[in-house]
Amino acid sequence: MSPTDHHAVERTDPETVTDQADRVVVSFRSPKTDPDTDDGWWIADSEWIQDRMAEASYVRYLHWAHAGPVMVGDEWDEFVNCGCESPQDVILRVERVEDGTAIGAGTTIDVISRKAIIDGE
Repeated sequence: MSPTDHHAVERTDPETVTDQADRVVVSFRSPKTDPDTDDGWWIADSEWIQDRMAEASYVRYLHWAHAGPVMVGDEWDEFVNCGCESPQDVILRVERVEDGTAIGAGTTIDVISRKAIIDGE
């Protein structure tokens, strides 16, 4: 084993995933907030952050980083680039998995704020 082998992360190719869901809805929130309350974390609700997370490059990353089986309630520590080398830490939570059980290349991933889920939007 080379010195760098222990740093390799094994990833699933989204093209090879079976039982791909048609759609997965993922919410985002600050790591500092309670997932079940609306505590006023303003940036989590900003359309700008949501737009950045909906960009094709970020969604493509989510397909590769989280390809494979998912369940409602799964949470992932992530970040979104806010420009000028200032990443914003977020926690992504699987809210809905439709017509399948896994994220694959054909899965539509919609990202919304956790506040919108709590508010019933």
